[in-house]
Amino acid sequence: MLSEARRKTAADAEQLRKRVSELEGALQRLQATVSDDPHPLLRGDKAPAPIRLEDPPPASSSSASGSTPPQADSSSSPTTIGSTPPQTEEASDEEADSLDAYVGTLTLGTRGEARFFGQTSRSEYLIHAPERLAAYAPPTLPRLTNISIDEANKELDVFCTSNDVADDIMKCLPPISKAMHLCEMFFEYSKFLWFPVPRDYIMDEVIPLFYHPEAYTDKCHVAKKHGIALLCMIFALAMLFDTNMPPYAAEAHEWYLIARIALRWAPPAYDTTLASLQALIYMSLYLEMSDCEPAHTGSHKAWMQIRQATSLGQSIGLHVNSRKWQLDHEAAAKRGRIFWQLATYDAWLSFGYGRPPSISLSFVDCDVPKEADAVVNEEDGTYHAWCWQFTRVMHAVMTATSGAKPPTYAKVFELDRRIRDFPVPPALRIPCGPQEKKVEPIALTMQRLLVTVHKETTLLNLHRPYFSLAVKEASDDPLRHKYGASVLSIYRSAWRILTTMQSAYRAAPGITSRYGLVWSHSLACAILLCLLITRASKSTLAAPCLIELDKICALFEDAAGQSQVASNNLEVIRKLRKQAQTAMTNVRVDDAAAIAQELDRLGGKTQLIQTVGERELHCPSRPTPVKTGPTSFEVTSMFAEGNTYGAQLQPTVALDTDMLSFDAPGPVNGNGNVNGAQLNGFQTNGNGHMNGVPMDAAPFDFGFPLSGGFPDMVQGQAGAPPMADFDLSGGVAWDPSLNGWLPSNADFLQPNVADAEATWQALVEQLGI
Repeated sequence: MLSEARRKTAADAEQLRKRVSELEGALQRLQATVSDDPHPLLRGDKAPAPIRLEDPPPASSSSASGSTPPQADSSSSPTTIGSTPPQTEEASDEEADSLDAYVGTLTLGTRGEARFFGQTSRSEYLIHAPERLAAYAPPTLPRLTNISIDEANKELDVFCTSNDVADDIMKCLPPISKAMHLCEMFFEYSKFLWFPVPRDYIMDEVIPLFYHPEAYTDKCHVAKKHGIALLCMIFALAMLFDTNMPPYAAEAHEWYLIARIALRWAPPAYDTTLASLQALIYMSLYLEMSDCEPAHTGSHKAWMQIRQATSLGQSIGLHVNSRKWQLDHEAAAKRGRIFWQLATYDAWLSFGYGRPPSISLSFVDCDVPKEADAVVNEEDGTYHAWCWQFTRVMHAVMTATSGAKPPTYAKVFELDRRIRDFPVPPALRIPCGPQEKKVEPIALTMQRLLVTVHKETTLLNLHRPYFSLAVKEASDDPLRHKYGASVLSIYRSAWRILTTMQSAYRAAPGITSRYGLVWSHSLACAILLCLLITRASKSTLAAPCLIELDKICALFEDAAGQSQVASNNLEVIRKLRKQAQTAMTNVRVDDAAAIAQELDRLGGKTQLIQTVGERELHCPSRPTPVKTGPTSFEVTSMFAEGNTYGAQLQPTVALDTDMLSFDAPGPVNGNGNVNGAQLNGFQTNGNGHMNGVPMDAAPFDFGFPLSGGFPDMVQGQAGAPPMADFDLSGGVAWDPSLNGWLPSNADFLQPNVADAEATWQALVEQLGI
């Protein structure tokens, strides 16, 4: 009897211990959404039981915030925020139905064309999804003949046999001094915008192919041809971010086209080398970073280009651990660096469009390079190694949140904890508390910005669906909703992204204004803040959200003269602020329902868009008719489609850093006005627009400009200031001055935008940069 009683007591104690561990884990997950500090009840010698994941998170957390966003008035705040995440394995039927309502946007056109933008698609892609956009007008390239341009636009698996392109290439070749300058600029920007190639390889092996060809007898070597393509892309990327040149300069696009010709001298489809894969990676980055048109044709091409590159990488076994073939350490490290570049950019570009990545980590045996292996020149490899490591977390989030079935709320909190606990190196954390005034290196400032954006954007998209449900079902106080923790998490992540963005823009306006991805993430944050205000104007978070909207609107207004992406979306930001101010003043708006529907759609709500009208196509067999105005016709078929380009809800790289020490916003101004620089430097043409109305939707003009407003590629270097010495130390801010923009010839046609009725759904639970 005694032994039986002891066994029963031991069993009860074990059961009690497990229950306590479960409760501690639940409390820790809830506390992580409220504060970066541990809960008082969890402080002690023993920590709560770890959460089991497919891939275990790093052991230590380095992402604790040193500062937090401004909080609402504590007197009116609820004592309990949300509720402990349910511990069930499967979501309830009602919950699953609500989440299934957020699949994304599908556009269908009259000629059978279609395009899909998933729930994590970037905001500007979703904004322009219902539009009928004019055909992309290629930039004027005065130094390239039509023969060279035609050769460059052919598929990369077609051999280039034309001898007429050589003269064009030599005409574009810069002096050796400028070539060296562009390479140095490329290496400086590679500290945060892209991963570099070895400096010795470029300087000693590739540049002489152009400038000292007599020294080489075997000029037809495949690797040398691919090296030339790589050098051309180095020129293109450096010119794209050279603040001494106009944004989106024509010379940059010329070198991109020349790189395509060089690859066609030895198509990578037949002869795949590491140099050819690196060139394809840079081509994809160029297409994404140079994309400033509302149709976002470049970004869509970038997504297709990186998938081609990943396929070629898998064709040479980059996803397999090279040590299995007894390759030496240096060769294995080279292959590993190329593969994880492919995996990282593939994940973020796919995440930005809400589409599955082309690489599945279930088949990957290639280890993530360590910091020492991530160094190819003298620069520190910490940042790039961190990005590659975070890609594993991104894949876990994408698999769980973008799968066929939505995850449980408990699973969401497991991923939330994994993201927050992902360590950030001390050098990449934003300093907290009072800091002495000193000029930080621009590269370090941008690294910290991108780390913050990576981590917080992932959290933003992870909680978005539950945030949407909370503000819809508990508009008076969404913090008391069962998903209230997600509401607070969304607010905190949006605040951190916007605050870090403002700091980076003050430190490096010239570089920040040309990097469209951070403006995309800022736009997504503005939409979420506006959504919280308009849906829950009585919430204690509404007033702080309006303050942040005022700040981001002022930032877009100030940057519109330098950033085309900011200019394209300035009217959207102003419209969001106006609607938020209207909601806070309780003024009734006739189209309030349509506005709410549109905000839902921009949040990733399931939407089928049927457009009216056709985008004119060029027919080479006959002259293109002059278009004097928009043409529209009735769409009778339910599956008639409207061509829509681009849609990505900010792939973001999510990084958890210590919070920044910025001043908390004060009270909202009575008039709600924000001082900001006037929009300048852009001219728009007053073309008409075709209607592109979603089925069963009320017309609603979201206030977008009626013309493209994006500049043509600037021809040559006309008007550009003399090339200044380039500061390689990164300790001095680059000159942000620009030479203005040329008016655009490629107007786009703006339809009325509306959202079809649908139930609220939770958007995405992951992103990715």
